[in-house]
Amino acid sequence: MRTRRTTRMTMALATAVATALPLIALQPAPGQAAPARSGDGVQKYQHRAKVGAQILRVLVLDQTPGIEGGKVVDLRVGRASSMLNTRKATPSVSTSKSLGGRGLADNDLSGLLTALVAKAGPTKGTDEIPSQTLVPVPAEPLLSVGASTGEAMARWAGKRSCVPGGQDATSSMSSTADATVLPGAIPGTGSLLALDGTASAMQRTQYLPRGDRSGLKGVATTGLADLELFGGAVGIEVSSDPKMVATATGRPGGARIDYTPAVLEITGPDGQPVPIPTDGAPAEISFPENPLLGLTLQFPGVIKEKVTENGRMAKAKSVTLRAVLSLGGQVIADVAVAPLQTKVKVPRGGISC
Repeated sequence: MRTRRTTRMTMALATAVATALPLIALQPAPGQAAPARSGDGVQKYQHRAKVGAQILRVLVLDQTPGIEGGKVVDLRVGRASSMLNTRKATPSVSTSKSLGGRGLADNDLSGLLTALVAKAGPTKGTDEIPSQTLVPVPAEPLLSVGASTGEAMARWAGKRSCVPGGQDATSSMSSTADATVLPGAIPGTGSLLALDGTASAMQRTQYLPRGDRSGLKGVATTGLADLELFGGAVGIEVSSDPKMVATATGRPGGARIDYTPAVLEITGPDGQPVPIPTDGAPAEISFPENPLLGLTLQFPGVIKEKVTENGRMAKAKSVTLRAVLSLGGQVIADVAVAPLQTKVKVPRGGISC
């Protein structure tokens, strides 16, 4: 949030008054609050939130001999996101997108499955897109996917008003069934990654009323299906899902990030459980039948976080699981499972509703 602004004309006027009158005349009497500047009413209202949850992000790197490596595929599967911003012409936007990113030959993938976008504002109103089933389309050789569904809602209460507490200001969901990423990516290993069942990403934002002031809360989470890497050589069973909540009230100590990590059980090529450090340290998995193939797994958790002591802002990013595939010592793919991000920012003292 930008700091309070005073125009040059106001500054010049204040300087002239201070010069012409005794200094004591400008000071408030004991026990009397200083008069509010003209910008205070706007400052106490402006706020914003940005929230996003995603099922998968897959980067495939170019390792062609003699050519500097770069991204060949940047595949994003199942994203729910929203933006609240009082400085925008349309202050409330909520999105559900089944597929996005860039593909082979730098092809834009965002048009393969239609995004659902709900918009509200600047006048009071609600835009809601109920759950829709999107027909699967061929995306080989990048992706094979079953039916996808999505829904989105954006609500706006009008200028200098807040959506009542307990009601979502934004919400959206994106789900996909039986997704298979890069089938046949590595000869003899099957698909790079497969989701066995339906996985989803969800987000919502809410106002937190307290008297005549309000804070903001953003929530990002996923509903993951079990995963398989390299045709089932590595299995990942999901016992519980990750969740990130960002809160800002505008009062000292009123900003925080609450993160609940997922609980995963991983089985290696030998059928035995694979212990993964919970502090983000990597664990290496080898494949005796293919010694050139390497896999590194990590539980990164929260990777970026900032919370201000004055209670005005909280933001963070997280990744549940990172899987890095290498072949002959060269990294060829980097997979992020359930990346989440939240950011909320409010004026000092909270939003004036």
